[in-house]
Amino acid sequence: MKNNLEVADAIEINDLNKAYDEYCKKILSNKQILARIMKECVAEYRDIPVEEIPSYIENDPQLNVSVEDETDKIQGRNIEDQSVHGAEIKYDILFDAKLPNSDENERIGLFINIEAQNSNNNGYPLTSRAVYYCSRLLAKQKNMQGGFQNSEFQNLKKVYSIWIVMNPSKAMEGVFNEYTINERCLRKKYHIPKTDYDKLSIVMIYLNKEYDINDDKHDLTEMLHILFQADMPAQDKKYQLSENYGIMMTRAIDKEMTGVCNLSQGIMDKGIEKGLEKGLEKGLEKGRAEGMEKGRAEGLTEGQIQMASSIVINLMKTTNKSMSEVLDMADVDTAIRPEVEKAVKAKIQSDR
Repeated sequence: MKNNLEVADAIEINDLNKAYDEYCKKILSNKQILARIMKECVAEYRDIPVEEIPSYIENDPQLNVSVEDETDKIQGRNIEDQSVHGAEIKYDILFDAKLPNSDENERIGLFINIEAQNSNNNGYPLTSRAVYYCSRLLAKQKNMQGGFQNSEFQNLKKVYSIWIVMNPSKAMEGVFNEYTINERCLRKKYHIPKTDYDKLSIVMIYLNKEYDINDDKHDLTEMLHILFQADMPAQDKKYQLSENYGIMMTRAIDKEMTGVCNLSQGIMDKGIEKGLEKGLEKGLEKGRAEGMEKGRAEGLTEGQIQMASSIVINLMKTTNKSMSEVLDMADVDTAIRPEVEKAVKAKIQSDR
């Protein structure tokens, strides 16, 4: 029965976590949120006003969650990458975007992948996984719709893989790194156009546990903290996002923020419940162990009292000295003297 309950609890917590992940992906697929991520993480949009960036995001992308047909939502590209047999990848979010100042006939300029991770403690370097994801996104473009045909490598599109780690290790908190391809002239100095090799960029964001949301920084990492980590009611989160980041609270964002807050509270409550159960179980085990140790100690003390009382009685008989004198002679421990005196008096009384 206990094992069955543990399995049921694990399934329930797992279901809560899955639902929470779904809501997180829905929030990250919102164009207003994506625009602020792209503004700080995608160099091509750094000089574009954040309110204009949504117009560059493809209107018909595909996400690995079912989403409502909202105008401020992306749909995303196909996130199931089966281009390598036996090595399927399922991206969290994958969409394409048009480059600023590009030819009006060019619909796709970049492929952008967003990955949300709970922690960086996965048994492997997340950055290595990001390199692999970028490599797959580059390789799969050949002969695909929106990619390039045959050997037209000049049409290879740059890819971005942006990783948001919610609960990193202490050493990684606050890290915000980018990894790119760079040119280095080893002999003759000659510069190839950057657009020929600048084809991938990895951005790793490791959130802090705490932020001062009352300061005037209001940067991307603080916004992500408010979205996914901050312990505050949904209404307060919505106010912060609207007031400090200019995010319009549409019906979709409102619903999803409430869902995330409710689910995170449910996960926390379930965790507390499990923690209390484990704590109680450990407490009982500790209590049993301490009880045994206490009993052992009490047994030893009782044996010492009985032995000491027998010695005192014999000395009193052979020396005709008082009990207090004999206790001093026998150097009886002061901690057990009252009990020894009591035992001696009881013995003398029973012998009369």
